[in-house]
Amino acid sequence: MRLGTRSVQSKTVWAVGLLSAIALVGCSGAPSNLAPSETAMSDLEVATSGDQAPAAREAAPASPVATSNFQSRTQLIKQATLQLEMADVDAAIAAVSDILAQYQGDLLQLSDAGTAEDQPRQVTLQLRVPQANLEATLTALKQLGEVNHQAITASDVSGQLVDLQARIRNLRKSEESLLAIMERSGSIAEVLEVSRELSTVREAIERNDAQLQSLQNQVAYSTINLTLMSDQAVAPPSSPIGETLSQTWETASGAMQTMSVGLLQVLLWLLAFSPYIGILVLSGWLGRRTWQQRRSLQPPID
Repeated sequence: MRLGTRSVQSKTVWAVGLLSAIALVGCSGAPSNLAPSETAMSDLEVATSGDQAPAAREAAPASPVATSNFQSRTQLIKQATLQLEMADVDAAIAAVSDILAQYQGDLLQLSDAGTAEDQPRQVTLQLRVPQANLEATLTALKQLGEVNHQAITASDVSGQLVDLQARIRNLRKSEESLLAIMERSGSIAEVLEVSRELSTVREAIERNDAQLQSLQNQVAYSTINLTLMSDQAVAPPSSPIGETLSQTWETASGAMQTMSVGLLQVLLWLLAFSPYIGILVLSGWLGRRTWQQRRSLQPPID
């Protein structure tokens, strides 16, 4: 009886522990609509200062004061659009590289469609700079030419950051609970079940952590979509007289060759269908001759 009672108690402990871990996973995976209020920001400070993984602490150690200052302000993702017009686009591109080096920025993309006749040259660049240097970078870029268009957009992601860190905190607690359950003795089926649940929890941690890092990176760096345009259309290059005459002769020779080939093709078609053409011509000639003979035999009408 004592052995049976201990077995039942052991299974009961396993079941309660597993259900508790699953409940924590469900709570951490549920969507949250927290607004960036004082309570939400307080939760975020606690999650950042007290519940980070040891590996994250070793990789990026940060003082509590710096973390508190980072979380005390609204977290914004900023994007800027700037269109400039200048005389020398190539010189402006070189100046953009110098500005990026000055403000710790990067060139993500450059698109130059080339120069079309009677159209101004246009080059599109995508830049990335630290958000703290966004205003200074835009001010420096405006000095390169005349501003045709400028826009800045900001998206508040404070609530999303709070939500993701709360999920990660709950998932870490679930992971600890499942690891504690696995340390206890139990049947193979129970161990496998806890192991599967632990894998699910760790996958959720990695997924939410990747989303958190992506948002933090977008907050830390701002994107600038820059368009450089020439202030005058590119005139078509003028050709020398000799080159013009040579091109005209080549065009005329090509046209004559095309016409000659076309006439030869027509003659070949006529030659191929000559028997049928001969029959039609002969039939027409015989018919006309018969009609003329009949007409000559008719008596004149008084």
